[in-house]
Amino acid sequence: MSQKLIVSPIVKTLVFSKVPEKVRDWIDRTTRDWAFKRIIPAHFAAPVNASRSDFLAAFGFLDEILGTSYVRHPLSSLLFTSIMGKAGSYFPPDGMKTLSSLDQFLVSVGAVKKTVSGRKQ
Repeated sequence: MSQKLIVSPIVKTLVFSKVPEKVRDWIDRTTRDWAFKRIIPAHFAAPVNASRSDFLAAFGFLDEILGTSYVRHPLSSLLFTSIMGKAGSYFPPDGMKTLSSLDQFLVSVGAVKKTVSGRKQ
């Protein structure tokens, strides 16, 4: 995990998946307004040397949620970034079963709304 940008599976599943457009807007503003070279994560060793491409790659899961392709830079750059280990957002499905079940339970009891792209589902 050292020197990688990772969106926590808990935050990704229980928070960001509920408001992906708002997360995308935040990412847009951040990458547009700040020319950063390092990021200080909340729970890991800091700082992490990371570029705009690294930051976008860490949030690549939003493309699947929103059903869009959001790459504004060459695909080779994103692929290179992922291979080199600066960003990581893939978690094995078997490892995500419990978290997915928790999300479904919270939606079923009305504790959270299942919201994607501003539409209740």
